[in-house]
Amino acid sequence: MSRVTRECREKSLERSRMKPFFISDNWNKNQHFFDRGRDIVRENIRTIKSTLPKCQGVRKVPPFCRQSYQANTQVQPLLPMIQSRSKSVDSSISDDSAQFRALFIRGDLHVRILHSGGPGEKPNELQWAKDPTLMKSETICALLAKFSSGISLLDHPYRFVAETGITDLLIALKNHQQLTSVLPQLVRGLRAGFYSFDNEKKKFCLRTLSRIASMDSIGPQLVPFYRQLLPPLRNVRQSRSRSDRVHYDKGRQLEEMITSTLNDLERSGGANALINIKYLLPHYDSCQYM
Repeated sequence: MSRVTRECREKSLERSRMKPFFISDNWNKNQHFFDRGRDIVRENIRTIKSTLPKCQGVRKVPPFCRQSYQANTQVQPLLPMIQSRSKSVDSSISDDSAQFRALFIRGDLHVRILHSGGPGEKPNELQWAKDPTLMKSETICALLAKFSSGISLLDHPYRFVAETGITDLLIALKNHQQLTSVLPQLVRGLRAGFYSFDNEKKKFCLRTLSRIASMDSIGPQLVPFYRQLLPPLRNVRQSRSRSDRVHYDKGRQLEEMITSTLNDLERSGGANALINIKYLLPHYDSCQYM
């Protein structure tokens, strides 16, 4: 380290201009030394500070983006998972599907099924205790966290209640920014639905994911959750592409819905969406070049 020269020590004044220095009773310790209008002490402090190494500030960047690989950056943590389960449910029940069954049986979901036909027929309508369009955004998000635990269910009537309830709540939600607080619960339920063997369940999850991605300012918030949502779709695309059998499914094919959902995620996810999709699905073709 180079030696710092201090001008106040090495400076020599002419004998004719030097005056004797006496310490008086009213001496101020903070008094500075001046020479020809220059503050020598301040100049020495400024010289010492200029020789010290400069510390660059740390920037906070979103997770799973290109800036996270740069120097002097700190990745922001993911949103915490909010515990929104009802207190009336037993704490010993740990399975999400069992939690949803208990919520529906005890009436904590505030819905009931209206049967228009005879016994044994499928339900046609889900009646709410209060119209979802008249609910507050906080109430809708709390109900979405409860309904998301039943997305993976296939037995009657829980499947109908979960799918219809989530669709009605997403349509009635006006403040889309409030949906950010319950994204971890929704992603967890959608991931479980993607791993289901029922193709109609997978199609419902794809439609729900496209509806969520199309909301205002929600697309970029889904980018950190691509690692949970896209691997099940990769398994479906690989297994369906290897089979040579004829598909007799009604409506849109599953591969077509997966491609459409990925295109929606790319359009609404921002600049970091494509690179994260290509990392998990290398054979995905971007919709920007179509």
